[in-house]
Amino acid sequence: METLEKSNPFKEPIVTEIVQATEFYPAEDYHQHYYKKNPIRYKYYRGRCGRDQRLRELWVAHQGIDNVGYDVRFQGYQRDE
Repeated sequence: METLEKSNPFKEPIVTEIVQATEFYPAEDYHQHYYKKNPIRYKYYRGRCGRDQRLRELWVAHQGIDNVGYDVRFQGYQRDE
């Protein structure tokens, strides 16, 4: 948290409380691999939620990287080479 605060990537201070993790309950099977089971809905969600745009803004502004995107084939964020 200290490193994040020092890098100051956000316009406003971080106000989300960080608490000790408690018992974890896995989601039901029908929630697993949603992006594979519902690719059109997932792509619509990804395009409309604004998360990718915000991540791109943060990476470009603070890391100088402008080729970051989410690739569902790899299930994570990848740098385009």
